[in-house]
Amino acid sequence: MQQVKAVLAKVAGDDRFKGRITVTEVQDGVTIAIEDSLLFESGRAEVREEALPLLGALAESLGTTGQPIRDIRVEGHTDNVPIRTARFPSNWELSSGRAVAVVRLLTERFGLQPQRVSASGFAEFRPVADNLTPESRAANRRVEVAVIME
Repeated sequence: MQQVKAVLAKVAGDDRFKGRITVTEVQDGVTIAIEDSLLFESGRAEVREEALPLLGALAESLGTTGQPIRDIRVEGHTDNVPIRTARFPSNWELSSGRAVAVVRLLTERFGLQPQRVSASGFAEFRPVADNLTPESRAANRRVEVAVIME
């Protein structure tokens, strides 16, 4: 697990992403939290062109660790500000759509094994901050990639 964490920390330490990606060791693996603004425009679920190098580096690091990875779970999270558009009637659809967009890129474009990757949307219901300020709401808008080791 330390090797996986070290490889992912190298990606997170890239000057382009510094302070906007965190890598945390958890009981059964590693979690990478990525600020939503690195990946998406506000209220959108299409991955920004500028985010492709980040996701490519992430996929490469996960594919070359040499460590047994059981699952890769991509989780979308929003703040508690309601969204009501034709495409996203609620934060459930937005958070799920963002997770699916990341999964599709990781598997279809960057070659991660699709049988190990899943997508979940948690809307505003798993906050890491209180949603009382613009900064805390920004912290809650994120995509987390949970890497579960065998």
